[in-house]
Amino acid sequence: MNKEQTIFLLGGYDLEMLTIRDLLEKEGFTFFDHKLKWGAKLSSYKEELQKYNSKSIYGIELIEDITPPKNYHAIDHHNEHSSRASSLEQVLEFLGIEPSREHQLISANDIGHIEAMRCIGATNQEIKEIRQRERAIQGVTKEDELQAKKEIASVEKKNEIYIIETILDAFSPIVDNFEKRPLLVYSQKSLTYYGDIEFLKESYNKQVKNKEAYHGRGYFGFDSRYVGSVTPNRLVKKILEMKDEKRIISYHNFMFPFRFDKFQKKIEDRHSFYRDNSFDDRVKIDKEFKKSLEKSGWEYQKFEVKNHLDYNEITYFHDFVKDSLFNMQKFDKGATSYYFEKTLSNEDYELKITKRQEPYSLKLEGINLRLFDTGVGILSIEVENYNYYKIEDILNINEYGRRVYPQFLGDGFSTLPTKNNFLPEYIKVNGIEERFCDLYKEIKLAKYIQYILGDTFTIDKSKANKYLLQPIIDDRMFLLSWYGSDTFVTCTQENIENEDWYKYVFVDGNELTVQDKEMHKELIKKATYKRWNNYGTFFGITRYSFVCLSQNSNFTRDILPLPHIKTMYFQMVTLLLAQRASLLRFSDEITAISDIRDGKPSADKISVLYKNYLRFVNKLYFKEITAQDQGIELYDKAIDILNIKRDVEDLRQEIGTLNGYAFLEQEREEKEEMNKLTKLGTIFLPGTFIAGIFGMNVYPEHSIDNILGLVFAFAGVIGLTWWLAKINKISIKDFFTKKEEKKDE
Repeated sequence: MNKEQTIFLLGGYDLEMLTIRDLLEKEGFTFFDHKLKWGAKLSSYKEELQKYNSKSIYGIELIEDITPPKNYHAIDHHNEHSSRASSLEQVLEFLGIEPSREHQLISANDIGHIEAMRCIGATNQEIKEIRQRERAIQGVTKEDELQAKKEIASVEKKNEIYIIETILDAFSPIVDNFEKRPLLVYSQKSLTYYGDIEFLKESYNKQVKNKEAYHGRGYFGFDSRYVGSVTPNRLVKKILEMKDEKRIISYHNFMFPFRFDKFQKKIEDRHSFYRDNSFDDRVKIDKEFKKSLEKSGWEYQKFEVKNHLDYNEITYFHDFVKDSLFNMQKFDKGATSYYFEKTLSNEDYELKITKRQEPYSLKLEGINLRLFDTGVGILSIEVENYNYYKIEDILNINEYGRRVYPQFLGDGFSTLPTKNNFLPEYIKVNGIEERFCDLYKEIKLAKYIQYILGDTFTIDKSKANKYLLQPIIDDRMFLLSWYGSDTFVTCTQENIENEDWYKYVFVDGNELTVQDKEMHKELIKKATYKRWNNYGTFFGITRYSFVCLSQNSNFTRDILPLPHIKTMYFQMVTLLLAQRASLLRFSDEITAISDIRDGKPSADKISVLYKNYLRFVNKLYFKEITAQDQGIELYDKAIDILNIKRDVEDLRQEIGTLNGYAFLEQEREEKEEMNKLTKLGTIFLPGTFIAGIFGMNVYPEHSIDNILGLVFAFAGVIGLTWWLAKINKISIKDFFTKKEEKKDE
């Protein structure tokens, strides 16, 4: 780098700009500083641009209100440069200097204020010091701080936006001391909106191009001239009207995997019930099952291509996968899966948690049920969020909305400790409320789950002619979620190890569930899919979640990834859950059927189980489900994280061993029968031998009168037969008894 041929032009004063100035001065570079304020323009340096037209000129955060010369290079991270690193980081890279912790904090502060500093793990003390230095440079006085407190006290809330009108020139004493978002601060000279700004970027694209508006990561402001031309009150009103146009912020699909077993009488012991009743009889999905579901409001849905999303969904998968996931024909009892939907009487979903005064009010988008011929089902509850944009709210909805029953109890069977940590105060779905306040001495599923599924299923083992409903994973539903947030995207682009991304992926609503840095790094790296990092789209996969983060724009909401999350990725997750649930079910069945305390396992029942296992492997377990690269990669990642491949291999060995045992037992019994027949022939050999020598008419005519001789002859045959039976250890009674037992079995 030639210092003699390089000059820098400094923009408006703030902490970042003064830090850059000190760096340039320390490194001995030529720079010009006109001590400009925020909104500095390139035209302020007309003279320098003309004078140094033979050198490389770098302008730092200067609005290009004039056409720059060819030798000019912009260093900025606002507007069209918002995808770049901070101006300070760009200068550091130019100078070949590694950023210090202070540089990182200053850069994050300039990019996205407090939220961006938290994104890199800043402590409260670090945040406080950086913001104090920033306000001091802006010339904020003690009187300004007091005025800010008064104005904060008079905050208004309209259309979910907090609004503060101020007489201050600098907004920082307000923004630093009021944490709620979205926040709109305005004066007669200026207006800035803090929060997710995608709707403003879309609506005011023209103003951004004309240099009348500017934006960074998480804030959008207007030039004082533009504010004056439209008047601030009218501008505030227009923004409120735009915000009133509801746009989805996040999508949450709570998926409940369960197993079902038909039973005709009271169940005393689950494993005995599994062992004594054929697998086929317990999981049969027939027209009688369908009619029972229909009485509870479920309607079987034949898949039809009605729009472009349906087309995209079905063409995404290989043909052999479509046969298992999509019901292309009318109800057929031989299908692999069956899809049902339920008409909603109430589209409200309400979630109340202890640490929040107001409940979350969300839209209940849909409820659906898919049953598989392996005896597992998946209930899906789809919820959309149009009101809450902060990451804390999304984490709360995900963490508390997925709860099915208490994971632990306090003294006296109290659920209070669980409610303080994991359980919500209540969940209300389709008008049915669960407060988790029953006396729990055994697992009781949430009332809304039982009600939605209907009378076909029961958790009561004493009822008859029902399907026993049992959760097959744990007290949490699987989470499929999308969240659109520009600020969060930027945070994650800079550092996938940030706490909020970990919490979103691993569904931690409170504290991190990993407190080791190396383990944290390892787990989040494994769980994160970063193919579209530069576009701001991330996927996260764990054993209990499949989440997606992207910017919140018309494209992400209407084109991808949100429509893909609702369709093809929903189908992918459904398949993965069916695989995992089926594997757990088969393992349970093997445990029950191989219990030999009451005798040998039934070869017939083992054969039926083995037949269903083979059907599962061929109809539900696929090594690849799509030809799309991203789909292949996501599916492979999920298979690995869910340990499905490992569990399939383990199950193959278990059921293969059990089936082999049944085969050997059957072969041994057949050999025993043959040996007994051979020995039985030996017993009757004397009689056969005598008859062979003398013929059947061994006695001459009238010799029958010689009774004594006849008796001695038969006694000799019987004695010889008894002696042969004894030395061959044959019990004729046991032989026929075994035959009868075999027949009964």
